[in-house]
Amino acid sequence: MKIRNPAHELYSQRASFYEWLFIDLLGWGKELETFFRNSHYVHPTDKILDAGCGTGIVTRVLYQLAHESGHDSVTFHAFDLTWSMLAIFQRWIDRQGAKQIELRQADVLVDTVPLHWSNYDLIVSSTMLEYLPKHEVREALTNLRQLLKAGGTLLVMITKRNIITEWLAEKWWKTNTYTADEIQTVFDDAGFDQITFKPFSPRWSNYILVVEAKK
Repeated sequence: MKIRNPAHELYSQRASFYEWLFIDLLGWGKELETFFRNSHYVHPTDKILDAGCGTGIVTRVLYQLAHESGHDSVTFHAFDLTWSMLAIFQRWIDRQGAKQIELRQADVLVDTVPLHWSNYDLIVSSTMLEYLPKHEVREALTNLRQLLKAGGTLLVMITKRNIITEWLAEKWWKTNTYTADEIQTVFDDAGFDQITFKPFSPRWSNYILVVEAKK
């Protein structure tokens, strides 16, 4: 598969560092768990896609919540560009024996997912879209919208622009940042007409925008 995203090279080199720094040390995993526990996004028969899953923290959290609720029929699919990130996630899946989680290496800008990866109740894209060139974000959102079932939900977490993130994200981690107005515009352009900005953790509210869009 032809890799079109420079994040692939970055995370091939930093997969374990990312897992240690963001998920563990900075507490991103705990913040996601708190958010999803309070949001009720998981239902008994859901089909869920984690788009740009990285080391799998979103799916890991949702899987655990589904398991705790007895929703063992929930199906999880997850893709990422980077094999080294997926390898970390796959080791977690193997330890859990989580047979309902299926992984693929794929590009959100290219039709590389299996045919049965469609009609999702929920798609989550957590800190992925900021790694795309800004002119390609609308295409990515359009592709994700096509994978949703009618009435399905796309939940996006994306880096918010401010003085801190312009230095940390743009200069050090090589990502783009966005204002709420920019996000509203690109979602509109991608065909979403039901868009809501959701509150997130107070600790991360200066750094992350959370957008819920309905098909």
